[in-house]
Amino acid sequence: MPLTTDHYFCTISLMVDLLPCLIQSKVKRKLLKLFLFNKNKKFHTRELSRVVEEPISAVQREIKKLLELQIIVKLPEGNLVNYFVNTQSPFFEDLKAVILKTTTEPKDFFRLLINTKTIQKIYLHGETVKSPMKFSEPVKLLIVGTMDEPDVHEYLTAIMEIFNRDYELIYLDPDAFEKSKLDGGQMGGILKSKSLLQLKNNDSG
Repeated sequence: MPLTTDHYFCTISLMVDLLPCLIQSKVKRKLLKLFLFNKNKKFHTRELSRVVEEPISAVQREIKKLLELQIIVKLPEGNLVNYFVNTQSPFFEDLKAVILKTTTEPKDFFRLLINTKTIQKIYLHGETVKSPMKFSEPVKLLIVGTMDEPDVHEYLTAIMEIFNRDYELIYLDPDAFEKSKLDGGQMGGILKSKSLLQLKNNDSG
């Protein structure tokens, strides 16, 4: 059978990213990543639309399909309907493994932190900023925000377990961050370094 355009695209893309070939819907891919790696969290439709940065109509369409496959479940609460991943699904671990093996770096997963209002700044520094990342080096992050630090660690730990990587985190609230910049020291060295990649900067909070 001759190769179609789609077959050809998937063949030449294998070394880059296999996931779009396996799951063609971009919205579904984003939702799966969100649900599968946030198993203790629930989301309503508008929140999902904001976090994955896709139209609410597209999110609703893919949510319906994921519900039919029993990959997620819904929970009505008052005027809202929340959704969360079904960890009892026989596909839960397999889907996580597929996404893990078809994503080359943990940088992509930081997008969910970037879209969180309680996180103001995210920096990668040191060997972390090189592409591809050096697997022998921990992922070094500097994060500024008001989110509870244990929640930040929970999310980062989940990501690093996927990629079998260690991480080093400097986490500061906005006031401490501004003070540390004035004091110089380690923070000044990081911020002045050429090996610094800023993923988010929201000075308005």
